[in-house]
Amino acid sequence: MSMPTHKRARSDPPPILVEDTATVEADMSKHARSQTAYARDAPRTASSHTPHQRRNNTWERGHRRQRSPNVEWHEKWTKDSWQNGRVLLIDYVDKNHTTQGRRKIVAQEFNDVEGLRKFYQNEELSGQAALRVIHVQNASWATGFLLRKFNIDASDDLVGTSFGRWARYERPQRRANKPVLNGKTFRAQRDPWRGISRTSFGCDYLRHYPANQIAESDYVKPTKMMALNHYDKYDLPTHTYDVHVQRLSVYVQLSYDEPGGDVDPDISNPYDEEEHQYHENLKKQYNADDYIPKLKTLDNGNTIILFEHSQTGSVEDTLIGARHETELKWRRLTFYMPKTDTEDDGLMVTKCMDLILRDIFRALAQNWEKYSNICEVHTGILEDKIYENPADETRAPELWTNASLWLKVERLMYLHIDLIKEMRAHLHELDNSDPSEDGPWLESSAEEMEKLTTLFQEGVVKPTDNLSDLMYKSVGIRDARHSLQLGLSMWRLSWITFVFLPLTFTTGFFGMNVDTFSENPSIKYFLVAVVALFSVVIALWYMMKHTLSSQHQETLRRGVYERLYLELSSKHPTLWTRRGPRHGVVPVGWWPGLKWRFITHWFNADHTVLATRPDDPADGELGSWSRTKNYLVRRWLASLPVMPRAPAASELDIYLRAQEKTQETPTLGMLVGSIAPVALADGAPTAASKLRRSVRSLRSLSPGRSVRSEGNRPVERDRSEERPGSGVMVEEKGVGSEDGSDDGRGPGSFRERLGVPG
Repeated sequence: MSMPTHKRARSDPPPILVEDTATVEADMSKHARSQTAYARDAPRTASSHTPHQRRNNTWERGHRRQRSPNVEWHEKWTKDSWQNGRVLLIDYVDKNHTTQGRRKIVAQEFNDVEGLRKFYQNEELSGQAALRVIHVQNASWATGFLLRKFNIDASDDLVGTSFGRWARYERPQRRANKPVLNGKTFRAQRDPWRGISRTSFGCDYLRHYPANQIAESDYVKPTKMMALNHYDKYDLPTHTYDVHVQRLSVYVQLSYDEPGGDVDPDISNPYDEEEHQYHENLKKQYNADDYIPKLKTLDNGNTIILFEHSQTGSVEDTLIGARHETELKWRRLTFYMPKTDTEDDGLMVTKCMDLILRDIFRALAQNWEKYSNICEVHTGILEDKIYENPADETRAPELWTNASLWLKVERLMYLHIDLIKEMRAHLHELDNSDPSEDGPWLESSAEEMEKLTTLFQEGVVKPTDNLSDLMYKSVGIRDARHSLQLGLSMWRLSWITFVFLPLTFTTGFFGMNVDTFSENPSIKYFLVAVVALFSVVIALWYMMKHTLSSQHQETLRRGVYERLYLELSSKHPTLWTRRGPRHGVVPVGWWPGLKWRFITHWFNADHTVLATRPDDPADGELGSWSRTKNYLVRRWLASLPVMPRAPAASELDIYLRAQEKTQETPTLGMLVGSIAPVALADGAPTAASKLRRSVRSLRSLSPGRSVRSEGNRPVERDRSEERPGSGVMVEEKGVGSEDGSDDGRGPGSFRERLGVPG
């Protein structure tokens, strides 16, 4: 039973024929090449072998069936492969050299310059590419050959470019025996005799290796940039990685016309055959190195050359490793493109160029991402060290070294961003167009690098700056503490000097050679003078100290007293408030009374919390005498016996008492009657309304009325009785009751009329 054939839709990409040739002899037959060909989308038919035979054949071939239709490499990789470098050459074959509408891709690997020469000697094989990609890894022998094959390092200003000098240097520039990170783009340039336009760029990048893997010697210049810490298998920080600088160079060549086209005859042709022969003779005669290449010997096709050199000498340690995912993608690149982009060779070339250059910058971004993650771990280890003791100055050199290195790394990342933006403009100048209408060259490559730069700043640069600020502040605090200790020592020394100052003065005074002391008076006068002088000095010091402290209140004192008053008010609410001692406290006994007198004098609010100016910048501490008073007030209040106090009267009770006394003081009653309703309106509206009615009834009384009690019955008389000649006498009953027997507490009292409970 045969398997059904797979039908390809019109929108599917065209079939790809991938060839992997191990040798490039000129007489290689088509049959030998077809044996290693792999058609990805070719029609599949049932095999004539049985399953048992296919299983045996697979076992004899020595490998298992691949899980995916991957591209096979003709030559197996061993430990001795590519010791002298490697060159991968991928040709996207022109449609004129393919059949049945297939897009053919040929990949070849070289390990010596002779293989490259034989490849270019075969004109049929070397002239079939619509686009050629050359990946040079640690192959200095191939670098010189390709620079001349593409006339990159020509000395003629018309057709030469300075990119050749950059590409010849396999290692970064050094200054003071240290690597200098750099990057550069080379402007777009046209060579009308060859019919090409070209541009290029080169940059340095950082690559981390296991610690001490690369041994430096006198012959190999050091390229080590820094050492990074990481955690070992025991989760302990240790020196794990060494970061070295590697160089990357990319040359882009685009063909826009056939070689040997018409050029201005007034300009000398640098590829003239006669001049070339003349220079060849000069070269043989004088052993000259400069020569004019033949136009026919140059590679004038669409080409991308990638020059890479690793510090270990391994082709796996370059930015794009040998036979890694990126190279596998390049070998089947047209498979990822739509059919409309592969039908035309010109469109296919620009599309593939853009994709390949994007892959190069994407590999650069992935390398930056791995490096940033390791740097974040290194910075985290440094943070742990510094946070243990921020004032430890032994960490400062390491911190400063890291801060300096991060600035260099950040500068390199910004340089790569600028390099991508400049290359985008240079690639547009090659044929004055973009690879597609939807986007320009290297779309989103610069944005991806900017994102990584931001992550590096947030995860590495800013934490290191914060550590520097923390260390500086911690060292400042430590120095301030040492200064305070030194000031305390000087204060103690001043006290010692202060104590001995009266003795020194007295000794000097009694040691004078004057007639007063000619008879050598008794030593008791010396002692008396010392004691008297010492007492005077102590008294003057105490007076000056307390005078100055009373004039200059400290802001810290206000906070101390506020906390003390809060504490005492919570422990002794009957004796203390937040403003100080309560009024009306009557201690029991003369000694508690004396204590209370001291307490009210020491902790008067006008001299403590209310006397301090909030805007005073002083922050001195309380003196010894103030601390003594604080101690005494805490101790005395805990055991101070006082007389029991009546419950605190409310505002309404105070008003009622005032109303009851208005019978003796009418003027005061009128004043209270006019003010109290307003004060009670907010707190007790009902009582206020009744109060207004009683006030109106009081206002009806004569202002000259006086009240006099006779026994239990009040007698109301007009003041006119006391003033002769008034002529009028008015007699009325009391306000509180009809029969005049109102004591303020009866059923008809003023309190009951207001509806206030007794």
